[in-house]
Amino acid sequence: MSYIKAVVPMKDHRLFMEMESGSIVIVDLSVKLNTVKYADLANERIFRSVRTDGDCVVWGGGRVRVTARELMEVVLIGEYTAPEETDLSPDG
Repeated sequence: MSYIKAVVPMKDHRLFMEMESGSIVIVDLSVKLNTVKYADLANERIFRSVRTDGDCVVWGGGRVRVTARELMEVVLIGEYTAPEETDLSPDG
């Protein structure tokens, strides 16, 4: 079963996705450009080359491949920031 019907690159490294269910999702990938997996998408030419096979979103002819689930995690979680260390000592 396919999940993604269509993808369209938008400005500021956002991705418009039309899902097979009829839902529309906009993913802000700018928060992920500093990660190894998404770093190539900082190149505008590669970002604009986006395609989907229904299950995954692919850039650069396969250079970057991301599942629908991974993209939904970006939507729901965004950029993960580790919580500050908490002092668990009895004095802290």
